[in-house]
Amino acid sequence: MTDNKELFNCKSADYARFRPAYPAAAIGWLRKKCGDGLVLDVGAGTGIFTQALLAEFSSVAALEPNKDMRQEFQRLLPDICCFDGSGEDTHLPDSSVDLITVAQAFHWLDEDKFKQEAMRILHPGGRVAIIWNSVRKNDFTVARDNICRKYCPRFSKGYAGKRTPAEGDAFLRYSYFREVEKVEFDNPFVMDMTAFMGNMRSRSYTPVSGSCNFDRFYAELNQVFQQYARDGSVVENLKTEIFLGRF
Repeated sequence: MTDNKELFNCKSADYARFRPAYPAAAIGWLRKKCGDGLVLDVGAGTGIFTQALLAEFSSVAALEPNKDMRQEFQRLLPDICCFDGSGEDTHLPDSSVDLITVAQAFHWLDEDKFKQEAMRILHPGGRVAIIWNSVRKNDFTVARDNICRKYCPRFSKGYAGKRTPAEGDAFLRYSYFREVEKVEFDNPFVMDMTAFMGNMRSRSYTPVSGSCNFDRFYAELNQVFQQYARDGSVVENLKTEIFLGRF
């Protein structure tokens, strides 16, 4: 995560306000499977998934390497510890954590180094949950993504360009973990124009104000919104995927 941690500078407010949340059923499933031990949320961003965890878990801490994101986290969740650290280097004691969660952040990690660090800090039998809000494609998301490919050099699909979604699924289910369970939960995300534009501004790969192609990028996104909106909103048909595994 270290090499990419500056990509979210100046995006934290939009990230906190306009990124999708997670279904309560997904958090309930984790609680049922893992019990109520200490949870460490790695790559916590502004605390969207951390906040969801608090509905079911009584002891939650977080790691976030980007200073802007961490400050927004601390503003929104002042009672939760959010440390400056990464999944590869947590600075935590051996055998100190029961569950590690990584929501929308696994692609920033060095997979091998994270695995070694997770094995060090997890209690015996502890688990890792890798969580994605994945998109079920429709005409709206295809049109949006085509504009991202046109204007955003860092735009990629699947597991941050490392793998296609199918390859990433196979890697986590059959290669990365010693044992793993996968579940999915519907998580439709409805956005009006303000939310849609804010959601796009929050992404690591999109241009920031004053940069090349900023105006053209958002003008074309506006056209896509107008084309596909119904009653003033578009719907991104998300599914929340959880890979819950042991090393």
